[in-house]
Amino acid sequence: MINENPIRLIRLAGSSELTNEFKILYEEAFPPDERREWPQVVDLLLNSDFIFFGIYHHERTIGLLSVWNLDEFQFIEHFAIQDIDRGQGFGTQVIQQLLNRSSIPVILEVEEPLTEIAQKRIAFYKRLNFNVCEGDYYQPPYSIGKNKVKMLLMSFPEKISQDSMIQVKTKIYVSVYNFFE
Repeated sequence: MINENPIRLIRLAGSSELTNEFKILYEEAFPPDERREWPQVVDLLLNSDFIFFGIYHHERTIGLLSVWNLDEFQFIEHFAIQDIDRGQGFGTQVIQQLLNRSSIPVILEVEEPLTEIAQKRIAFYKRLNFNVCEGDYYQPPYSIGKNKVKMLLMSFPEKISQDSMIQVKTKIYVSVYNFFE
């Protein structure tokens, strides 16, 4: 019997499940200012609002996805597919699975469209019916010595209104980044 959906998202709950393969992918996929130090990621597994998924195609690890459940919405913090597995529709399947599991809006950050890669990333999420939100947004520094990063917020299924943007930004800053303006 052929498996119609070979992409699986498996929640990783213990530090022993966060293998070196995930660490390498995480550190290669995200610049230092856009990621936590690995021990911080491992510690977050103890936070019930944080979910770290391993992404598997058949039995092979092809990516990672970290998501925050923040009552009013889910926030995708990090999403990466291995270089050799990109362009095969796996990313679309992963995001569609996440959206199908969620009964609340989903929000994520993307880099400004200043590079071809950032433009492709934004186009990818737009194809999945995410909307670019208006208003200035900076990803707070992950720790001392790291810089804030100018980003855009994208939301699904509806665009965040400018009135709601302040509450959404505050919720992300406090819950995800432990950052208070």
